[in-house]
Amino acid sequence: MKRFLSFFFSIQIFLTCSNSQQITHETENFRIADSSVSAITMTTRIKEAAIKYQEYAPVPRLAQFDFAFASNLNEYNKLNGIGILYISSVNQDSTEYPIERVYFKFKDGNVDLKLLGSIKIPVTDDLIKKVFGRNRIDYYYYLPYPITQFSGQLLIDWKKNRKEFVLSRFPTENKLDFINDKILALPDNKSDIDKDSFEKFTLREFQITFIK
Repeated sequence: MKRFLSFFFSIQIFLTCSNSQQITHETENFRIADSSVSAITMTTRIKEAAIKYQEYAPVPRLAQFDFAFASNLNEYNKLNGIGILYISSVNQDSTEYPIERVYFKFKDGNVDLKLLGSIKIPVTDDLIKKVFGRNRIDYYYYLPYPITQFSGQLLIDWKKNRKEFVLSRFPTENKLDFINDKILALPDNKSDIDKDSFEKFTLREFQITFIK
């Protein structure tokens, strides 16, 4: 398992969009329970953030994220270099949903991430409601590993009030130790992800099961 964690809350940064490229990989609908290990872990992190930032309440929005890639080269090849980006979003304003866009912004253009699916998570903790709001939706996106190794920013556009929200800056120090290519190409859209391997990967990392 290769798992990387981080979060940012609302930062006011204005950027200029440029050319966009869509990563396209289709799969079936999935289901994930709000009682899954990954969702519970994220709830704990949101609560910790609420404790830390309660003096600033109400905070308009919070986005925490987690991403995972293949555990070895064989799995990496079967997944065509694709991992999963998991974003948990909590907003005071429900009309900010759905998230319109998640994308990497680079010097020469943008790469939009394709949505795998989303799930609405009930917010029951009073402090989280007070600090970040009662509107939580967890999103899952396909994440090509190579684009995380270039210098750029990972951004979110919410539906209404907030665009170009900086979720993270890349590259980070987190690298796959079995990928040592000096130049990494984007995944080949003509190459398929091995379905069985992808289902095992998503179940292992995020407890995602697919609807047959």
